[in-house]
Amino acid sequence: MGKIVFLLLFLAMPALAGIVRENDAEVIYRQPDGEEVRLPKNPKRTVIAYLSLAKIWEQAGGKAVGVLGARNDNALPESMRDLPKVGTGMLPNAEKVMLLEPDLVLLSAKIERQRAAARQLRQSGIAAVCLPYNHYRDYLELLDLFCRLHGKSIREIPEARRTVETVEAVCAETAGRGKPVCAILFASASGFSLESEGTNAGTIAGMLGAVNILKSSKNLRIPFSFEQFLLEDPEVIFIVTMGDAEALREKVRSEWMSRPVWKELKADKAGRVHFLPSELFLFQPGPDYPKAFRHMTDLLYPGKGAGK
Repeated sequence: MGKIVFLLLFLAMPALAGIVRENDAEVIYRQPDGEEVRLPKNPKRTVIAYLSLAKIWEQAGGKAVGVLGARNDNALPESMRDLPKVGTGMLPNAEKVMLLEPDLVLLSAKIERQRAAARQLRQSGIAAVCLPYNHYRDYLELLDLFCRLHGKSIREIPEARRTVETVEAVCAETAGRGKPVCAILFASASGFSLESEGTNAGTIAGMLGAVNILKSSKNLRIPFSFEQFLLEDPEVIFIVTMGDAEALREKVRSEWMSRPVWKELKADKAGRVHFLPSELFLFQPGPDYPKAFRHMTDLLYPGKGAGK
C-alpha cells in the first residue's frame, strides 16, 4: 500500500472542477465554470499566465516558453525568470501569448480577465485552461494534473512525492494532540475580517487538527466582530496581512491589541498571538507547503516539534 493518504482522500472527494477522463494523448479537464477543456499530454510550448502555477508546473517536470510579468520574480522558478513576458499584473495579452505559438496556456479560474483571455485563446484553437488555486487541497489537485500531463504520477516524480509525503507526515504527528481552538484574523488596508477553513491559512490549520472559531461560512472571510471574538476566546490567534506588513502589524497592535479587554484573551495571556508570513499563508507556497505546515504546527503545538 502506498502512502499519500491525503492525496487519495482529496482526489476522491466529489468536485465540479477536475479531471473528467484521460488517454495516452490528452486529459479532459472540467473547469470550475463547468466547461471541459482538452489538454495535450507532454506539451512542448507551455505559457504560464498565472504566476502561482509556475513552481508547481516545474515541480511536475514542466518547462515554459513564456510567463506573465511581475514586479517581483520570486514567484517564478529561476529557470523561468528570463522568459518572454506575455502581460503584466493579472492581465495576459492574448496577442503576445499567440506569438509564442503555445500548445498549452495555464490561467487562473478566479480572475475574470484571465477567464476572458482563455476564451479568446480557445477560439484561436489554443488549449487554455483556467485552474482553481486557493489552498493546499487545490495544490494537490494541480500537482496531480500537471504530473499526469507529463505522463507520470506524483509517486513517480521524487520532488513531488517528497512534498506530499512530508505534509502527510507533519499532519500525522499532530493527530491525538488535542484540538486547539484558533482564530485567523485577516488584516488589510480596508479593514479586518475572520478567515474560514476555505482560505490557505484556514485549510492548513484544519488539517493540523485545530478548530476554527469561524466554524462554517459560504464566504472565505466575514467581517470581524470583536464582541464575537471575545465570546469565542480562542487559544491561538493567527494574523494574516495583505499589503504593507509592518504598517498592518502596527495597525493591529494599536487598534486591537492595545485594548485592555484584548489582554484578557486566553491567547494573549499565553503569548499565542502570531503574525504569519505572507509568503506561506497569504499566498499559496506550492512546493514550499511543508514549510507552512511545519511553521503552523510549531505554533499550534509549541515544544512538540514538527515533522522533518
